[in-house]
Amino acid sequence: MRLPIQLRLTAWYVGLLALVIVALGAFVAVRLRADLTADTDHSLRSSAAQIRSSYERAGTAGFTARSATVLRVLPGDSGAQLVTADGALARVLGPDVPRSALITAAEARAAMAGRELLKTAHGRSDNEPFRVFATGVGHDGERSALVVASSLEGVDSAVHRVIVLLLLAGPVVLLIAGLGGRLIARRALSPVARVTEQAERIELDRLDERVPVPPTSDEIARLAVTLNRMLERLDRGVQEKRQLVADASHELRTPLAVMRSELDVALAYGALEPEAARVLASAREEVERMTWTVDNLLTLATVDEGHLELLKRDFPLRRVVDDVVAELAPVAADRGVTVSAEGDRGVVAADRDRIRQVLANLVDNAVKHSPEGGEVRIAVWEEPGEARLSVADDGPGIPEAALPYVFDRFYRVDAARKHDDGGSGLGLAICREIVAAHGGSVWAESQPGRGSTFHVSLPAGGPKSFSDSSQVDGRTVAASN
Repeated sequence: MRLPIQLRLTAWYVGLLALVIVALGAFVAVRLRADLTADTDHSLRSSAAQIRSSYERAGTAGFTARSATVLRVLPGDSGAQLVTADGALARVLGPDVPRSALITAAEARAAMAGRELLKTAHGRSDNEPFRVFATGVGHDGERSALVVASSLEGVDSAVHRVIVLLLLAGPVVLLIAGLGGRLIARRALSPVARVTEQAERIELDRLDERVPVPPTSDEIARLAVTLNRMLERLDRGVQEKRQLVADASHELRTPLAVMRSELDVALAYGALEPEAARVLASAREEVERMTWTVDNLLTLATVDEGHLELLKRDFPLRRVVDDVVAELAPVAADRGVTVSAEGDRGVVAADRDRIRQVLANLVDNAVKHSPEGGEVRIAVWEEPGEARLSVADDGPGIPEAALPYVFDRFYRVDAARKHDDGGSGLGLAICREIVAAHGGSVWAESQPGRGSTFHVSLPAGGPKSFSDSSQVDGRTVAASN
């Protein structure tokens, strides 16, 4: 699972800052050690020059006197040694300097030959580090190596304190930087969040809305402009498609009505052979299905245009149920399905023809999906402030994952809807649009293998909820009781 971009930006920022702090801390520690060691080297050279001058004039006495004076100004534990050519310690001054030579015999001979030596050595007892400078000295024809040494414990202690401070301050700095980086990232990406929220709210029926464009000239503003242009193209394409559907539906209604009338006349008055009559009856059935589909498309086109007219009036819901049952009972009988209705309470303030269309779609859908010998059960009842009806079948049911989509246009559930049923995938979408236009709701309950139940809830009718006129799409449509 990928982290949000805010956290990723903050993590990258903190990680990069941590690398910078580590690199800077390492540089400071190394640079500090080098500078302090260089200062110590300079002091050792200066002290060695003074001690050598005194030794060459006064011998051992000059070495002792001058060393005592000079070594007091050196930092830390300091001391001086005189080393012979064979590496033996001839003289040592300073209580903290090791009592063994800090240079080897070879290094002593090199110093006596005129080469200066700078190195870091360790005492043999406590392994204390010393910075050592060695140079050759002579008195009365005798050559020795003068070794001036100063402890590096002070240097190590200073570097250690700096490292500890960096280790203590580093996490605090990273925490503050992380919080600040998160805040900056959130503020920088807040336009993206607003664009995302608005884009998620834009549905197919709200393509006229646009995402907010930040008042900047950066990438986010260009992204918002691009999204708005895409929404404009989508809106234009959807409007053109809807207009095509509406125009085609209008143009098809008249030819289909003529075909149906001619087929009815031919079936009623023509002297037809049984096979010809069967063919004409089949054609009449297909024309009826096509008419049903065209009417549904026209209804959806009307809804999309916002011109769905509702002639509301009070009427008992059971009357519509009885009309639909009488109309579809023959179709159900042909499939071996029975249709029953129960309940006689429930008065609604609605467009009777539209509610009849809703119920007919639901019952037709239930009959198609019921097996032979099955039953479609219609129930009507009242709830406080609303009237309800349900249509239940004995069909294969609808998977739970598909329930949120069964009212979408052209949606089909493979196990429950098949093309050979003659369905167009529009019936339930029509139901949702008509019920929503009345201020009601429609939903489905189902379990695979145990059938489905579709529920419709409509505002209750009666004197308290319905007047002599009803406001529809900004217009007043007269209603007669």
